[in-house]
Amino acid sequence: MAIRRARLGARSRDLVLVHALASALALTACGAPSPTPVAPPPAASAALTTPLPPPREDGHLPALATPLKYTLALDVDPASAGFRGTARIELDVAEPTSWLVLHARGLRVTRAQVLAQGGVFPARTSERASIGGKSPEELVVALDRAVPRGRATLEIAWEGPWDEELSGLYRVKDGDRWYAFTQFEATDARRAFPCFDEPGYKVPFDVSITTPNGLLAVANTKEASRETNGGKTTFHFKETLPLPTYLLAFAVGDFDVRELERPPAGTSSLPPIRLVTTKGKSNLGALALETTAGLTNALANWIGIPYPYEKLDIVAVPEFSAGAMENAGLITFREEILLLDPARASVRARRNQAMVVAHELAHQWFGNLVTASWWNDLWLNEGFATWMEWRIVDKWRPQYQVRFDAVVSTHGVMDLDALASARAVRQPVVSTSDAHEAFDGITYEKGAAILATIERWIGEDAFRRGVRDYLRDNAHKSVQADRLLSSLDKASGKDVSSMAASFLDHAGIPEVSVEVACEPGSRWHAELVQEPWRPLGSKAENDGGQSWTIPVCVLAQGEKKSACADMLAGAPSLVAGRGCPTFVHPNADASYYRFSLPESGFTKLASARTQLDVPGRISLLSNAWAQVRAGRLKAEAMLKLLPSFDADPSRQVIEEVGGILGAMSETLVADEGRAAFRKYVAARFAKRKKELGWLPKKEEAAGSGDETMLRHAVLRAMGDLAEDESTLREADDLARRWLADPTSVDEDTAAIAVDLASRHAGPARLAELVQAAANSKTREDRHVALRAMMGFDDAAVLTSALDTTLGEAVRANEMRYAFGAAFARRKSRPVAEAWIRAHWDELRKKLPGSLGGSLVRAASIACTKSEIDERKAFYTPRAATIEGAERPLAESLESASLCAELRAHSAAGLTRALLNAK
Repeated sequence: MAIRRARLGARSRDLVLVHALASALALTACGAPSPTPVAPPPAASAALTTPLPPPREDGHLPALATPLKYTLALDVDPASAGFRGTARIELDVAEPTSWLVLHARGLRVTRAQVLAQGGVFPARTSERASIGGKSPEELVVALDRAVPRGRATLEIAWEGPWDEELSGLYRVKDGDRWYAFTQFEATDARRAFPCFDEPGYKVPFDVSITTPNGLLAVANTKEASRETNGGKTTFHFKETLPLPTYLLAFAVGDFDVRELERPPAGTSSLPPIRLVTTKGKSNLGALALETTAGLTNALANWIGIPYPYEKLDIVAVPEFSAGAMENAGLITFREEILLLDPARASVRARRNQAMVVAHELAHQWFGNLVTASWWNDLWLNEGFATWMEWRIVDKWRPQYQVRFDAVVSTHGVMDLDALASARAVRQPVVSTSDAHEAFDGITYEKGAAILATIERWIGEDAFRRGVRDYLRDNAHKSVQADRLLSSLDKASGKDVSSMAASFLDHAGIPEVSVEVACEPGSRWHAELVQEPWRPLGSKAENDGGQSWTIPVCVLAQGEKKSACADMLAGAPSLVAGRGCPTFVHPNADASYYRFSLPESGFTKLASARTQLDVPGRISLLSNAWAQVRAGRLKAEAMLKLLPSFDADPSRQVIEEVGGILGAMSETLVADEGRAAFRKYVAARFAKRKKELGWLPKKEEAAGSGDETMLRHAVLRAMGDLAEDESTLREADDLARRWLADPTSVDEDTAAIAVDLASRHAGPARLAELVQAAANSKTREDRHVALRAMMGFDDAAVLTSALDTTLGEAVRANEMRYAFGAAFARRKSRPVAEAWIRAHWDELRKKLPGSLGGSLVRAASIACTKSEIDERKAFYTPRAATIEGAERPLAESLESASLCAELRAHSAAGLTRALLNAK
């Protein structure tokens, strides 16, 4: 759909002058302070004009003026057609200029003027596009004469429509009430107010919000005062500490507010913590408040710096494009993350709440207190928050064992990083599209994995010292990542900067090959050689010039500690130890590199699995499968390797096995081998299913939840990969109970049973699920129904289910649950992708702008040249119109091409091995 914007044409000079003369009174009437009287203009300044700088190639605004402070007065009535506001932006003008350029998108400016030494400078405004922009985003303020160098104030008033992309300032209807929320990261503050919308500009904000009587406004800081005038109430908030525009936030509506009454035992020096929800939902917030308090305390203790803001509100938003947003002092979340029924909440929901809350709280230090000055260093915010969520939840709830989930996450992002279309962690960002594309696994998971590798290399104590020094030295500033790396250099005495740069500044994942030799006298040594890891069919350039500085650690049989070496860029290295081991593990610590071994090496490692810890076993499996995809290990070798892990006690290891089998099923198993494959999968999981059963044991409720999640992995494999009829019948029995009364089946069991029960069901079951979603009492119950609606093997029924997502029964931000379920399975994926193409225009109406960017990832289902060509022809012109969609499409099409290469290379051999198996 066309992006809404107001076309701001040039006005006559006389009209602008009339508006300028009247603006002081008008702006004050909307809530902004009266302008400070200024001296009359010097005669010489009237003749001075300067040229308008063009849009900059690097994506920044022209360096004409620097903001020093914003005073914002907003009139927000969520039930109205839009909003309006006024701003006084205090500026430091670098040189005399007759132009100012800032950001605005989709706003209609009604008045503008500049106050400076020399008097009132009337202004005209117009729009223009930034370099690479798909819509006008720069607001050009034209002055009849030049503003002198020094201090000045831009006064501006505007009107705006509610944003339809769940960005900027938007509204949501919940029940019969309207609410307004903000989402400004990365470049959407400009949709709510004219501003210098760059993270390098970090200044205080003085905010007041006028609402209809009876509504509540909340913002980053505590309420300072409120006043009522007729049918309106104006909320004045305390001035913020220095913030970039993307961290400003506010919300308006008939909210419930619940305070943390009793801090959890062991916590101290907590800020005031409140939960803000739409009407009637705060009763579900006890777990969120407890989790927030515990994790805030744990983070402050680890970091050694108290929570940096005066209060902490957590806001449950009914419709939200992101999972959560770290606004300083006013963190917003999808309501399903925060609002959990403590009597019924599933293990996965509780863990997810802890992880997301930890991530956003970590940002209060990493990103908020110290901010990356430009989006090319976004990893400094998001990579660190991702690393910290694993670390701090592991300290807060060690029984969750999330440190092992971090290992799985690290290996998962390696596949994305190996694509020729992958970007570097630190890559130039010159447009809004570039900024959108930076919010991906490379920034989050690879960024976190690099930090974890650095910590293992220099040690936890040195790493923490470096981080603390970095935060203290740069508090309330915007900086580049070099500040952190220099701090780690100093704390550790190692050249962290060079090592990190080899990973940050280049796309790709290194692979270390290991050649082991035994010497007389019972000594062994291993020669290490690195090269980029590439899957079969990769078009990535491999000229031998790319290399990394890798801290490599090799674990040998009988050793408790790995032998380590700093593998310098471009040079082979040696590690050595005592004895002559039967096996070596080239990456038992699961740092950010792949390794290669001959098939015998992987076989020996699998035989010695009991001598490996969980990260070592995950790394073994992930790297063996990577060698299959690189064409160096036969796919049928995996069939011999996997049975070694049938009884593995680790949930993450079993999930890794299931993931590999799922990938085989999608890519390598031919139709004639399908029955043999199902038999092979059943042999892996049937015994575990019998041991675990369907229902959680009483003791699981007080434990880590890992056994519950292990049960899910086993049942999923038996239902979807083995297609075991008894498993599907048992699932249907439980689904019937749940449909009759959702409280009769625990949430953990319902999540897997109701979904699997859809496989062989028909239209009647779809109708029951639609009704269950509409009548659900909790978000978890609703999502159980939504996912199960997409679980039908019958293409006609699945198509009918997909049709329901176009109506009002499914919110825009719930589409990800529906599509996520539909694209999770081999049988439903092609039906869902064909449906997206057939309903593209309708989908784009429901998912306008960048909201629809993820739709192009459906192209990745292709696995033949003709399928790839067809999807390339369809999605390419459509991605070109969506901000942040072109790189995801390139990655998806490349993944499809790699699928075709792997299938051509390995499918026949794997299928023969399955058919010949006894």
